[in-house]
Amino acid sequence: MVMAAKKGPGPGGGVSGGKAEAEAASEVWCRRVRELGGCSQAGNRHCFECAQRGVTYVDITVGSFVCTTCSGLLRGLNPPHRVKSISMTTFTEPEVVFLQSRGNEVCRKIWLGLFDARTSLVPDSRDPQKVKEFLQEKYEKKRWSDTFPRGLCQL
Repeated sequence: MVMAAKKGPGPGGGVSGGKAEAEAASEVWCRRVRELGGCSQAGNRHCFECAQRGVTYVDITVGSFVCTTCSGLLRGLNPPHRVKSISMTTFTEPEVVFLQSRGNEVCRKIWLGLFDARTSLVPDSRDPQKVKEFLQEKYEKKRWSDTFPRGLCQL
């Protein structure tokens, strides 16, 4: 006697419609993040922290786009920033909405609103220790913050 294969969702069934829909939605969110880091917002093409061209990560904590080197430095801050790879991870709808509302230009107004290039030096991106110290001044001490950001990403 031959048993018919069980079809549809559930144990022994095929791929559930919910899982396929979730994967499709996830791909849409990932594509939107890649677009935000690419041509849709010019300010996001360079690392928010060191201005290096070609961002590969997003800082979900503040909503900025950063390079590989700075992503590691941000993870080492206190408290550590939540950093995700643009190409190697998935994003949720709230994360994408947050990134769409932020980006490097908005972050610049928030975190560097009081920054004066005449009195403060931007570190050389080739000196990781100097960049780390700059990040500590920026995020831990909030030295140049015009207004402390209310409602940082609570994801």
